[in-house]
Order: sequence, then C-alpha cells, then structure tokens
Amino acid sequence: MSIKRIVAFTSIRSDYDLLSDLYKKIHQSSDMEIGLIVSGAHLSPLYGETYKQIEKDRIPILAKIETLISSDSNSARVKTASLLMQNCLHTVEGYNPDVILFAGDREDAMVAALVGSYLKIPTIHLFGGDHASDGNVDNPIRHACSKLSSLHFVTHLEHKKRLKAIGEDENRVFVVGNPALDKFKSMKYIQKDALLDKLNRNAWNNYAMVIFHPILSEEENAGEYMKQILSSLEKKNINAFVSYPNTDGGNYHIIEVINEYKNNPNFCFYKNLDRELFINLMRNAAFLIGNSSSGLLEAPIVPLGVINVGLRQRGRLAAENVIFVDQDLVQINQAIDTVTSKLFHEKLKEVESPYGNGNSVEKIYSLLNEIDFTEYLYKPEDPLNL
Repeated sequence: MSIKRIVAFTSIRSDYDLLSDLYKKIHQSSDMEIGLIVSGAHLSPLYGETYKQIEKDRIPILAKIETLISSDSNSARVKTASLLMQNCLHTVEGYNPDVILFAGDREDAMVAALVGSYLKIPTIHLFGGDHASDGNVDNPIRHACSKLSSLHFVTHLEHKKRLKAIGEDENRVFVVGNPALDKFKSMKYIQKDALLDKLNRNAWNNYAMVIFHPILSEEENAGEYMKQILSSLEKKNINAFVSYPNTDGGNYHIIEVINEYKNNPNFCFYKNLDRELFINLMRNAAFLIGNSSSGLLEAPIVPLGVINVGLRQRGRLAAENVIFVDQDLVQINQAIDTVTSKLFHEKLKEVESPYGNGNSVEKIYSLLNEIDFTEYLYKPEDPLNL
C-alpha cells in the first residue's frame, strides 16, 4: 500500500495550534507524510514569527509564502488571499498530494479549497458547519469552504446537521470532536507558582487572560472596546496576560491600546507563547475575557470561566462556562464579579465540553488511513435530492 501524501495550509498561530497534534501524528506515521504551506501572520515579526513553533515541532514545511499585507484594511485580506493563490500552486502541484487539509474560515482556507477543486485534489475541511450570529464575514467564508470541499471533519453533531442543511451529503461528514483538546489531556501540568516564575510574574497571585480580536462590522471601535476590557481589569486590580490581536481589519487600533498600557504593571502583553505555557496559563487562570473561540472550543475542558465581550462568537454552541455580554463597562464589570464568585466556580465543576473529551486526533488519523479520498473527489449530488 502506497504512503498517503497530505498538504495542509496554515496562516496563523491559532489554526496551527488546533491541528498541531494531528500534524505530529501524521509526520511520525509510516503510512502517511505531510507538508505544510505556511503563510500570513506566521512569517510576520509583528505577530511573533510563529513559523518557528512549526519548525520546533519538526513538521515539514513545503513553502513559506509571504502574503501578509502590512495594512489595517479589509482589502488587505483579499490581497493576501490572492498572493497565496498565485504562489502556492506550483508547490502543491509538485508535491502531488492525495488530499489537502485545512481548517476554519480564514482566507487561506478558501484558497486551499479553490486550489483543490481546480487541481482535482480531494480536500478535507475541518471545523465546518459552525455558525455565529454576529454577521461577520467568517460565516459565509466557512460555509463556502465547506461547499467546495470533498469531506468534512466536524466537531459536533449540530455542525453536521448544518452542513446537511446547506446541501452536503451526510456520507461526506464525520463528527470527530475538537482535535485541539487532545493537548489538554497530554500536555505536562505546570503548577501556577512555577508557571508565573517562568513568565517573570512571580509577584502575582491570580491572573486573568485577555484575548480580543476585531471583527469586520466593528473595526473602527476595536481599540475602544479593548480599552474597556483593560480599564475594567485595572480598576478591579486584576492582573492579566494579554494577547496581541489577529491580523483582521481593526487590529492596529487594538495594538495602539496595547502600546498605551504596555508599561502598566497589571498586565503582561505577548505576541506568541510556547504551547505548553499557553495551555498551562489557561489551566491556572482565574478567567478568560475577550472574544476568542478558545473560550468556547477549549476552555470548557479545563474548565475555565469565560466572559465573551461583544458580537464575536454570538450564536455559536457554548457550554455554561461562557457569559456573553455587550460592549458595555457596566456589563463587563458585572460579568467579572459573576465569573470570580464562589457560586460560579461551583457551577464550573459540572461543565462538560460539547466538543469532545480529548481523543479527536486518533479519530481523525484513523479516518485518514481508512478513507479512499478518490471516491469523494467529484460532487455529483443534487442538493434538491438530499
């Protein structure tokens, strides 16, 4: 039996971390080999040059493609996609993969789906079928990627139902859970004191985590909203580890606020953290505040209380560890009081992750081994008949 060759696309730390354990398992396999197309924020010093984490993990990189436009505009994302499209084709053709793998709803996922479609290479879309009610561009891009894909590995039965509703044959859809959760089972635990010592914050007793990104409909206000979160934490004298934002339009406004607060002793700002440190920060945090998908997809397995601020992530499947609030100082303050209360911490003990229990990588790996991808390449199904 010949070795299956897999190409995966990744453009940012978050999507790489979702699938890094799977990439490692494939790379260590005698039945498969993998190569990554690395682009976007991975190669940017402003966002921490996170391709170095891929190199540290020793996952083969087929190509590093500089695509990130140094601009805070919505058109920059379209230009980024066009650069990736033009510059990845020869690499993909030369590698001649049996399947292309990609995740989520960013522009590189759309490029990967289009490349697979036109080059007649089967594709697998992970994290499809999800949906938020915020009206952000991520939703239609995610669904469009699914329509262009041969197969779907989804995290929840609800997502399978949504794919069926948009005309996908259920035989193409496999519920595997969230592969990012596997790390929370396997990663070495670091006690809080030792963790804070590693991060030069040994004077802190407790801390929150802040991860806040802009969205398309609110990019002009992104800085103001970030300031609300930081000022609320500052007034309550809560220390926090604060992540830089992603590359979406409006991110410069958030970075401006970070620069305002960068000398504030209450906060520690970071562009990128080693995966072991990040997971242990979540394990030991008092709560997470912002609008990151980590609050919905990963925090329940800790379990960690989450305050989701604003429209981003609204409408997505969430466990009871998440409190949704508007972009409003009063609501943010009330939510912090709630999530740090003894009653809420008792409630957290009963929380179960809706996205699996940390055995998804093995499920996906088995499917990759078993599936004959060529059987799924063409999509003759008429949605009217499904």
